[in-house]
Amino acid sequence: MKAVNLWKTLFCAALAVTAFSACSDDDKDDDGGMPSITVNGEASVTVAVKLDGGTTDAIEVVSSGNWALTFDDETATWCHPSKETGGKGKTTLTFTVDKWEGAASTDSRQVTAKLLTTGNFEGIPIPKTATVIIKQNGDGSTAVVTNVKEIRTLLKAMNPGQTKVNVTDEIAAMTITGVVVSEFDGHNFGNDFNIAVQDSKVAEDSGLTLNGNKFQDLKLSAGTIVTIPLTGAQVNTYGGVIQLAINNDVAIETSTGTAPEPVVVSPDQFLSYESMLVKIENCIPATGTPGTAWNNSTNKGNANFTTTSGQAFVVRTGNSAAFKSELIPDKSGFLIGIAGQFKGDKQVSPRTKADLNGLDQPIPEPEYQEVTINNLGVGNYVVKNATIVGVHQKGVMFGQEVSGTVYYVLGFNNAWETQTANPYIADVDKLAEVKGASALRYGIYQFSNFDVTVGSASTLQLPAPADFDAAAIDAYISDPVYKYVKVVGVLDIDTSNPNYKTYTITIAGVTGKTVAFAYGLDSYYNGLASGDVVEATGFALGYDTSNSKLNIMLRDIKKNTSVPAVTITTEPETFAATDPQQQTLAYTFANTTAAEISFAIEGTNADKFTVVSKTDANVVVKANGNNESDAAYTANLVAKVAGATLASVELKQAAPVSGNGYTLIDKVANLTAGTYYMAGYATEYYNTSTKETTTFAPYSYHMWTGKISTGSNNDLITTGYEFDNNSQLIINPKATTSEAVMITLEDAGDGTFYIKYDGKYLSATAVKRKLVLGDTQTKWTFADHVKGGVSASMTIGADVAILGTAGAESNMLRMYKAPASSLVYGLCFFKAN
Repeated sequence: MKAVNLWKTLFCAALAVTAFSACSDDDKDDDGGMPSITVNGEASVTVAVKLDGGTTDAIEVVSSGNWALTFDDETATWCHPSKETGGKGKTTLTFTVDKWEGAASTDSRQVTAKLLTTGNFEGIPIPKTATVIIKQNGDGSTAVVTNVKEIRTLLKAMNPGQTKVNVTDEIAAMTITGVVVSEFDGHNFGNDFNIAVQDSKVAEDSGLTLNGNKFQDLKLSAGTIVTIPLTGAQVNTYGGVIQLAINNDVAIETSTGTAPEPVVVSPDQFLSYESMLVKIENCIPATGTPGTAWNNSTNKGNANFTTTSGQAFVVRTGNSAAFKSELIPDKSGFLIGIAGQFKGDKQVSPRTKADLNGLDQPIPEPEYQEVTINNLGVGNYVVKNATIVGVHQKGVMFGQEVSGTVYYVLGFNNAWETQTANPYIADVDKLAEVKGASALRYGIYQFSNFDVTVGSASTLQLPAPADFDAAAIDAYISDPVYKYVKVVGVLDIDTSNPNYKTYTITIAGVTGKTVAFAYGLDSYYNGLASGDVVEATGFALGYDTSNSKLNIMLRDIKKNTSVPAVTITTEPETFAATDPQQQTLAYTFANTTAAEISFAIEGTNADKFTVVSKTDANVVVKANGNNESDAAYTANLVAKVAGATLASVELKQAAPVSGNGYTLIDKVANLTAGTYYMAGYATEYYNTSTKETTTFAPYSYHMWTGKISTGSNNDLITTGYEFDNNSQLIINPKATTSEAVMITLEDAGDGTFYIKYDGKYLSATAVKRKLVLGDTQTKWTFADHVKGGVSASMTIGADVAILGTAGAESNMLRMYKAPASSLVYGLCFFKAN
């Protein structure tokens, strides 16, 4: 008896699972042994004929034993093999294809023939298959017929948004065939759930990102041909890139092909070659980029690059990328990757480390165009015979006289982090040559990467600074240019952050805006203190994105001992609608006396409030009885000296509780476009440091007052309300902030909304907090929050941020990076009945 090793027994058992299902007991090979069969020396071959029909080129079949031919599609009666069986050795095989009657020149069809032979091992039959793909098309071509561009065109016509929606019936009935150009092994394309496919013939708009759970298991490499039914497919956009989500229940067919060569493009063409394999030549890493990892805590996987022609783009490296910890070389050259964008910002995603190997050349000296400051644009420029006219912690202001007018440009370096110094603080009023990359920032040109060569003393005479009073500051919003200005007001030095001081100035008549001395250098403020009346000159740098903060680069500051100033330091509370109690408000003054200060009530409902009394430090105001109207009363308490208004605060008396009240909405299914109060919900706050609990209940609904906190956080400022059994909203009588305001949810399509207040749209400038009101329409996606209520999310960079209720004692509505575990609740909305 012949002995059989254990490994053979296990091997045969595994083979038997498939072998017995594929062959009968009568299938034998005369010589036995492991089977083999090839077609033209390969496991698979493709042949083709034109639509008129005809016979294919001859195929050489080499088999270790007898073989039989079957078609994968039994209905393909239009294809006739010259042999359906063959024997051991070499056999010549052809296929005769019928004419395709009435077919259009763009039509095609194909069928796959399988050639099966069988061997045996230890008496167990073992099958082996070769395949022949027979194609019929207009060119008689064996090339893969892809249709990515066709499907992408149909998807674009749907105008997809951030929320996934079902594709049209037309698309759902189709099958997409494309060439994979992404590489699974690099793990740098959509957390392995995404692939990029494109047509075999490279053309604009012929690429597409596909998303599906199966791609993580298939581990597809570039060159693989995929054929996927689009039944149940959905489409959306992520950061502006179209993504087609594949139904997990459909079968994905793959075959071996050849990946197209990357198409050479410039960054401004990325959107036309979205999701396609591209090559960008003449690339240079931005200043500060070389020597850092492709994905680190600072760049978050977004490495800034530029071309030698000055076109900026981002090299995107995900958290899972195999090469994320590799260091960015201090080299120039070319990059390969998948083209994309994030909200219009041009991005390329390298597939593997090999796509970065083209960065192997010395960085060339950029070509700089010599211009005067008034002729700056986007690109690399050199400005000679400029003058350093001002500095702050992170920047240098350059001035230059051209034809009698002095023009300015800012050079900004975010790496300068010392508040006590600037490399050019001792060079103010000296000549300089500035050379670097110029780009638009908040609508004004700015040097972001620059070198300075300092010269001798300058003879430039600055023009008289423009008086920046309240009217000029309001008008500046519509004309944000660098401007030499003078401001007079009360200085405030915020030292709450032990590592950084913030310098602002309160100017008479300026309301709803912060005027800040941007990136203040501490040495400029020696001898000054909060509360001092100061006169300062400097350069207006424009507003922030919310138009609520004006930044000024300080040039000179000194105490002013002649201009009177008054500051009302107590924020008035909202007077109750019924039985309102008078309030005592503190104030300070300088360069005047208390006797010279008068207080008055002005505004829409001035007759509803009265100044009761005044001392040298306080003013007492009251509401004149109950509010019996259907709206809140508002007016302004103003402080005047010699008839000029120097300070103003708003007074408000709440409207009485009346009407049918409000409906609480805390589920997405009940939320529609309309006008609402927006609130968070928390009954208490536990301070882990002090071990104390602050109880909010029954004023547990923390409603937005329309204000955003200043400083480093920019949270939504809230006031506590009670929602009682009569569907009424009752403000906490101890509230020290304004009443809640109504916001509007505007339909943004695809189930998303814009959040609008006072003509501005709510958005954010960073993934954590940093909420702003501005003119940019930002889509918010609403979903039921796991802890209750409704969450509002938006995408920022490669991250998703969620707005909801923070576990905090104040400013309860905050935004954090998903999954935002620090949120204790979502949002809730109140709609008037």
